Amino acid sequence: MPIQLPSSPEPCAPYTPPRVVALSNDVTSLIGGNRQKNRRKGDHYAVEFTLPPLPHDDAREWRSLMSSGDTVVMKVPQPGVGAGTPGSPRINGGSQLGDTLNLKGLTPSYVLRKGQMITIVTSGRKWLYGVEAQATANASGQVSVRLEVVIRTLHADNDVVLIAEPEIEGFATFSDDAFKLDDNGYCQPSFVIEERG
Repeated sequence: MPIQLPSSPEPCAPYTPPRVVALSNDVTSLIGGNRQKNRRKGDHYAVEFTLPPLPHDDAREWRSLMSSGDTVVMKVPQPGVGAGTPGSPRINGGSQLGDTLNLKGLTPSYVLRKGQMITIVTSGRKWLYGVEAQATANASGQVSVRLEVVIRTLHADNDVVLIAEPEIEGFATFSDDAFKLDDNGYCQPSFVIEERG
């Protein structure tokens, strides 16, 4: 069962956008011509979070994540992306493949911006995707969205899509000095959440 991380305190600057953990490979001819890049279904995301300076007592609340065997869920910050009012987005047609995702239930003319993150909830698990190219919902609230990575599982028709507040689900990894105290007794934990794939 994934652990929902606290919404407060919110991560602070410096902010690092979600990065793709690429499992793709390069194929090059033995004689040096025709290089190709194979995209694979396992490409996924990792997000680095830095919390504001916390008193040691408050920081201890986060220590249990260091040994947790469960995945954790945390909201993905999107500074500069005004998510607006996307409506009630859902998957439009199950078992989609490739790097294009069809959605429905959006506010007509809603714009998904390049680099904006979305989360699909399938069978209780959350999958994070980045938008590769701007897309605008039609008058019926439908849109085809090109994704940065290929679709990694068979999402079902009507699965919920989180656009206003996307989340990442994965395993948390802390740096060795994540809970190091400064001279004033504060520490500034930082950690990475990486999806399972």
